[in-house]
Amino acid sequence: MRNAEINNSGAVNEPDWPVMRLLNSYRLVVVFALSAVYFLIPSQEALGSRAPAFFETTLLVYFASILGFIMLERRRWLHITTQFFLQNYIDILCTVALIYASGGVNSGVGPLLLINIALLSQLSTTRHALLFAAIATSALLSAELLASSLYGRWATDFERTALLGILMFTTAWLMTVPLRRLLQRELARTTKNRAALEAHEIATLNEEIIRELDSGVLVLNAQYQVVVINDMARTMLGTEFTQLPVHLGRLCPALMDSLETSHTQPSAGDQSFTVDETGQDVLPYFSRLSTGGYLIRIDDHSAIRQQFQQLKMASLGRLSASIAHEIRNPLSAVSHATELLQESAQLDEVDQQLLEIAQNNTRRINRIIEDVLQLSNRQRVRRDKLDLSSALQDFKNRFENESLRPGSSIKLNVEENLIAVFDPDHLDQVLWNMCTNALIHNQSLDIQLSIVAFQDTPSTTIIDIIDNGGGIADIDRQKLFEPFYSTHHDGCGLGLYIIRELCELNKADILCLDAEQGAHFRITMINAFQMAA
Repeated sequence: MRNAEINNSGAVNEPDWPVMRLLNSYRLVVVFALSAVYFLIPSQEALGSRAPAFFETTLLVYFASILGFIMLERRRWLHITTQFFLQNYIDILCTVALIYASGGVNSGVGPLLLINIALLSQLSTTRHALLFAAIATSALLSAELLASSLYGRWATDFERTALLGILMFTTAWLMTVPLRRLLQRELARTTKNRAALEAHEIATLNEEIIRELDSGVLVLNAQYQVVVINDMARTMLGTEFTQLPVHLGRLCPALMDSLETSHTQPSAGDQSFTVDETGQDVLPYFSRLSTGGYLIRIDDHSAIRQQFQQLKMASLGRLSASIAHEIRNPLSAVSHATELLQESAQLDEVDQQLLEIAQNNTRRINRIIEDVLQLSNRQRVRRDKLDLSSALQDFKNRFENESLRPGSSIKLNVEENLIAVFDPDHLDQVLWNMCTNALIHNQSLDIQLSIVAFQDTPSTTIIDIIDNGGGIADIDRQKLFEPFYSTHHDGCGLGLYIIRELCELNKADILCLDAEQGAHFRITMINAFQMAA
């Protein structure tokens, strides 16, 4: 068969070994059916009516050939195309012989030829199908001529033989040309519909993916028209209700300026900018598309800086913890040696003062080490439902007895039945550091501390720590929670940073609010009922 026709048409089923197995099964069914009718129904008068012995011999030869082809099919000794054509030749010859032995086309065996031609046409080209129809018609006419010469004109029916030949040619043509064209059109239509459906599904999936991205995404055509924008980009740029397509300069002039800057100064890299509509600091990334447009991805620059700061602080924490462990042992030896020298009776007053300075600074270094180690171990958290009334009252009593200096005071104002979620040890440490800082930074003043706790919303609880000291300058308030930043000459700058870390670890926020007098810190924590929900 012509492979080009088979491959290009897409409608010709090339014979393979499973098909050959099915054809052999069909042939066996035909032989068994003819044999059953011939041998088991003595009253039938059609099969083998002209030449019984020749009919039986043909059945036997046909059956033997089928068994032989089954063996060849299993062992695959012959090429599949060769075996296919050889089987069809034998089918035609044996069927024509059975027709002749049964008295001609009037015997009812003739339709078997039509079935053979139809099956053959499905597995071959139009040329081969018409060729086999011609061979079958020629074989039928030859059999009729032989019968006419042996038995006379009365034993033949050339009209029906010719009609059967025409039907075979018609079947061969219909099963190849019109049917295959119909199948090709149906296949093309199905393929087109499937491709359109797949393209639509892929487009829908892409839109869904873009919509759910954490980054803002915009797609520009060659004329800088925004044709695609996801919800995150609309939120960042403050363009929730802008209809597409729209020019990038109208959508966001700052982003258009950033794109033009990337053209004129490609070595400058990506630069962040602030969106006027939202006040958000964003960082764009531009990628050129093959269509001449651009793919723009924008990220929250403040979030990126925060992540970078967290990574830097995590690395710094691990490094500081390692250094603190290494310093602790020699520092203990220095402190112990200083204490021993101070017990000596031979030291004069100046030496005693120098040793006192050394001991004080040793304690200060040890306190810094304790803070660093505490910061590196901050992941140890126990988040419990905490009764703030009893917890804050217990803290007030201990702080008054242990740390509150004469002349200063601490007051407590807590709503009843106030339950929050916080690690009890962490909350005690946060409050202790906050109140201690108020005393340290206002050593010359009598400080009145006030702790107020109340439920702000159904999901949040507020603790305010307020003092009447000298307050905090605006420039210091911006850097107050940064590590190693201190406004006190004896401070190490880790106290408030540790407080913020402990609050974040307990899913709480801490802010330094503006106050007319003194300092005002606010801790916002999760309500226990919200945590349960």
